Amino acid sequence: MRVFHLALAFLGIAVADAQIPNDFDAESKLMAMEHIEKVQVPRTRDVKVLDAMLDDGFLCVDVEGGLLNKTDVLAHLRAADSLEFIPNSMAVELQGDTAIVTGLYRIRGAGRGKPFVRRGRFVDTWLYRGGRWVAIASLSTPGGN
Repeated sequence: MRVFHLALAFLGIAVADAQIPNDFDAESKLMAMEHIEKVQVPRTRDVKVLDAMLDDGFLCVDVEGGLLNKTDVLAHLRAADSLEFIPNSMAVELQGDTAIVTGLYRIRGAGRGKPFVRRGRFVDTWLYRGGRWVAIASLSTPGGN
């Protein structure tokens, strides 16, 4: 067993990171999860899917600077009359069991009968925990397009 650990160390592979998917798999999985979270969930309003993707300690700083927790985000999705989120220019940066996804977005929707359009940037932080990626934080800023 000790020889195995030495071989892993020689190859530059940390033993603790052995459960993390390789970079290519992680990047493609995270891009798919971002698409589900930002495009499919708002369209289908499937709160259960979003609930499973967000960590219980999830925090979000919205474009107005408000701090939302997981419960607030789920309630916001339920309350929206309509919501279309269009992300683009997404990039994934992996650091061990943590991933940062950045990108641009446009949101069209209606809330309380009033239509709106917003553009901006987002930064989402994901953590690989318990054999799966969970979103732990999100930040949105206005502008950027």
